[in-house]
Amino acid sequence: MNLDRQRFKIKLSGVVKRLKDWEKDNHKKETEKKFLSLNDQIVDETRNLSMDEKLLISRIIELFAFKHKLNQVSRIFSPLMAKNGGKYIGFVGPLGVGKSTVCDILVRDLKAGFVIKEPHRKNPFWAKSQEDSNFMFRSQIYFLLSNIFSDLAAKTKPGISVSDTSALTDILMWARWYQEIGHLTKDEYQLYQELVDLFKMVIPRPNLLVVLMPDSIDNLVDGIIRRQKDQPWRKGELVFDKGSLDLQTKKVINLSDELVTRWNVPVLKITINPIMAYEDPSLNYDYVYQIRRELGLLSELLHPKPEDAVTEAMRKMTENRDRVVIVIHAKSMFSGKTAVACLLAKELGKSKILAFQPKAALRYPGQERVIISRDGHKIRAKTIEDNNLQSIIKIIKNKKISPKKFPYIFIDEVMLFIAHDKKPGEAVETIDKLRKMGFHVIVNGIDFTFQAKYFTFMKELLKKTKKSRHWHEIEMSTRCRYCDRRAAGTRRNKILPDGRVMIASYNDTAFVAGDSTYEPICQEVHRSHSPLPV
Repeated sequence: MNLDRQRFKIKLSGVVKRLKDWEKDNHKKETEKKFLSLNDQIVDETRNLSMDEKLLISRIIELFAFKHKLNQVSRIFSPLMAKNGGKYIGFVGPLGVGKSTVCDILVRDLKAGFVIKEPHRKNPFWAKSQEDSNFMFRSQIYFLLSNIFSDLAAKTKPGISVSDTSALTDILMWARWYQEIGHLTKDEYQLYQELVDLFKMVIPRPNLLVVLMPDSIDNLVDGIIRRQKDQPWRKGELVFDKGSLDLQTKKVINLSDELVTRWNVPVLKITINPIMAYEDPSLNYDYVYQIRRELGLLSELLHPKPEDAVTEAMRKMTENRDRVVIVIHAKSMFSGKTAVACLLAKELGKSKILAFQPKAALRYPGQERVIISRDGHKIRAKTIEDNNLQSIIKIIKNKKISPKKFPYIFIDEVMLFIAHDKKPGEAVETIDKLRKMGFHVIVNGIDFTFQAKYFTFMKELLKKTKKSRHWHEIEMSTRCRYCDRRAAGTRRNKILPDGRVMIASYNDTAFVAGDSTYEPICQEVHRSHSPLPV
């Protein structure tokens, strides 16, 4: 082992032992004088270390003083003593998955005022560690300490803070990884864990730790190659082969349970295409929506709030002596309409509901038997294979379903019952027939396609709500992806074979299910489509 590497390990081991002994002997009789004496001894014993190594030791002492709230805590810690913090988001994921890219998007979308990005660029040991593993232990100690400090600052700062990493990322992923591939010795890793245990009580827990997973290892490798070509400073990164990146990704997957059970951290798993994230980081709006949902920040986007829409729907059903149709609709995706339906189902009692969805609407694995909102709510549902509303009436008649037992019928993504595309009147009549059979009918749908044209028969459904006292509408809305205007449509992006992303052409009429290529758009400044064919 390299002499400098061995010397630092021995000195650090001595420091950790002294701090643990001080804690054991003085935890009930802490005095400034005793701690200053300990600090002087440590300074004297580590005087032969390099300046960068001494910095690591001094940061350990500062963090230890902060842990025990000693009066000599340096000025950089005094703001951290206040309990006026906001919400803090951290990230974990394999190399090159797009953590920094997604972090940039969140900073703009959430108007975050604090961000930790690419911490390795300030690490004096990192570049050397990528060529010589003798520097890896010092590099990992630097990351651990700098991220604990950054996490403390983020956790105590008012508002929202975003980091493309976190102390937990280093503890649970990178340190283990480097030990497994031989860049940290068993003794170094054990000493690293002793340091973690020493400071565990003051290591901040993010309000949300986002676990980013690549959609494929091939895309992960391709994304890394592309960014190293465009960003020369990245060429110093350790070169991982495809097999190593696959193992790294599996390690991230396995971290989720430990984050929840051992560290009590909320976790959100998101699958992302690393090439898309690199080529056009603004593309995937769905992960922004999911993160907002987990942090309880959707109310900033949605109008009305889903809870208020549920109250309005209940009022419309109870004040009318006859059965009614309620159309929950929006001009764009990501407006909370399915969330309203799911919350309404919970309010009414799911045992009283029959729910249906068209096959054309399926976008999630396992969705064939449930309606799933983006906030995680579910309703058991029957998928209509032929996308025809009249099949619902056939099912009810064949099974002799009584409205006394099931007084409510829910129809999700009604505009995708595409069998009625050329027969809008038939769609309206079929829904009204269900009402006349004795059911309250709650449908939800989007008004417009990405071409800003009415979706199938949505125009006729909305007209009906203006003409019949038995038909009512509840309109949901969200904010434009790129400005503060209300969304008036949905942009569809198109992924080209080379990984580049373009706005879909107006003439590209093929329906594409799913969320990963769609965004809510105002249509005033930001258009939903390209006027020219791709």
